[in-house]
Amino acid sequence: MFTPENPLKVLHIGGSLVSDFYDKLSLLYLKEVVKPPAVKAYYAIVHPDGLWQQGDSLENLSAPQTLSDFLKSLPLLDVVVPHLFCQPGMTTIRGFFEDMLGLPVVGSKLPCTSLATNKAHTRDVVSANGVLVAKGQLLKRGDEVRLKPPFIIKPNGEDNSLGITLVKDESQMEEALKLGFQYDSQLLAEEFIPGREIRAVVIERGDKLQVLPMIEYLVNDANPIRTTAEKLQLKDDGMPQQQTPQPNVKAICPAHLSPELETKLSLAVINAHGAIGCRDYSLYDFRIHQDTDEPYLLEAGLFWAFSNISMISKMLLANGEDLESVIFEVWCNALHRHRK
Repeated sequence: MFTPENPLKVLHIGGSLVSDFYDKLSLLYLKEVVKPPAVKAYYAIVHPDGLWQQGDSLENLSAPQTLSDFLKSLPLLDVVVPHLFCQPGMTTIRGFFEDMLGLPVVGSKLPCTSLATNKAHTRDVVSANGVLVAKGQLLKRGDEVRLKPPFIIKPNGEDNSLGITLVKDESQMEEALKLGFQYDSQLLAEEFIPGREIRAVVIERGDKLQVLPMIEYLVNDANPIRTTAEKLQLKDDGMPQQQTPQPNVKAICPAHLSPELETKLSLAVINAHGAIGCRDYSLYDFRIHQDTDEPYLLEAGLFWAFSNISMISKMLLANGEDLESVIFEVWCNALHRHRK
């Protein structure tokens, strides 16, 4: 039993090995992490130059140091909680702490996160397990797009809607491809599904899967998709400044769903969670076709900021849950799983 006098020792990892954008985005979320009373928090930050900092608060970090020096000075820990958005942060850094250092890591394992960061592979796996996906095509430079507008062009391995375009007619194709290839060597072209946009989450609670109240993003004719500008407030230099309520696409939670649609979405979420091999929690974006009311999965997100501003937290609050208690439960479950 953990208490304030005998706390759970949690290492929060933030930053990015890839870019200043993801480095600053990670720290933006990390500053807002909930702090349950029976937890002693430590922080480790990696930067694009490969150097690490650590400390018992974000205001008291060490000087930048190499990985080997960083590892020598790590305190005794119970659990690692990653807060990185970049691809290495979602994959290899998680795997390093769990598989190489032998520490319990909250969230899904490396094979699962590697799959989920590849949108095309995720589509293939979930569709083989009964989850609907729109028609799609994986593109590299020089490939001909076989889909007819309207369709979405998006980088296959990026997050936060970076490089995404809704192509409404052929004249927009060249610019959409140009933008997408600025972020990734592979793009995903995907049929645009007209209709509602729903975000759904499943959390493992003991031996049961709990589907939380869902969020609807109120897309409209003027703003038919959510872009980076609808998710983050950016500075003039393009760096993230803060997460803000969507200025053009409002969000409501819980979403107003018919019993039939809620059942379809819940089943799709549970199937996707199992098909991808997720652990602890997983999050999914869907489009609901305006003509058929069928949910089509857009992508999986295996990130939880464990803060008041994160979407999973907002869903828990909408369900009347005590946020600190649930977060503490999820972190403790990772430790107990590791001990078994």
